[in-house]
Amino acid sequence: MTRVISVISGKGGVGKTTVTANLGTSLANQGEDVLIIDGNFSGANVSQHFGIGFQDVSLNDVLNGEAYITQAVAKHPAGVSVLPASILEFNATADNLKHSIVEFLGDKDFVFVDAAAGTDEEVQAAVEASDEVLLVAEPELPALTNCLGAKKLAEQLDRDVLGLVLNSVRGEKSEVDLEDVMDLMETEILGTVPDHPHVREGIALREPVVSYKPNSKASMAIEDVAHRLKGDEPPRRGLTQRLKASVQDISPL
Repeated sequence: MTRVISVISGKGGVGKTTVTANLGTSLANQGEDVLIIDGNFSGANVSQHFGIGFQDVSLNDVLNGEAYITQAVAKHPAGVSVLPASILEFNATADNLKHSIVEFLGDKDFVFVDAAAGTDEEVQAAVEASDEVLLVAEPELPALTNCLGAKKLAEQLDRDVLGLVLNSVRGEKSEVDLEDVMDLMETEILGTVPDHPHVREGIALREPVVSYKPNSKASMAIEDVAHRLKGDEPPRRGLTQRLKASVQDISPL
């Protein structure tokens, strides 16, 4: 049975697309059949995270009834399928998104819809197209309060909220601590992804960090979230693997 999950944040700039791209890649590495859909028609950039160039057919064409959805899907070498939106055309009939996804039900294990920031009609269409919602925020108050608004939208639309991924965690005193995050958001924290230059390097190289630096702490944090989404316990890592992570986190590009 296909799990359709929309990834929402309520605020831009928190790394929602980065989390989505890496989470989908990590699940593909674990043997799952994954499709990532760029549901951000006004600011599409999923394809850039995977190094997918301009395509003749995009999700915009599919939603506007000008192409079949299978014509727009690209397969990335990491094993994940990607359905990019156009970075040149901002208009699409978002209401058709749910109908288009139906074609993949039973074919994929996971379908992730990377939603736009905020809580407008684009985001609502992404949530309505999914059965479950994953929240992404940074551990700072503006991001969390906006994410709380996104969570309430998901609840109003009667979608299951799986939990929250805290991204770009630096361990600074100015950050909202985990206990206060849980009190505010009233949902499970599925993982905390540390801020690290390797994540940004992966974006620049157009490669998810989980394949660019698979032993980094950021990659292992994403891998843990992937296991939790499947209902599994994250793997216990021995001293050797933890040392590899420490070495990789300090290694240059």
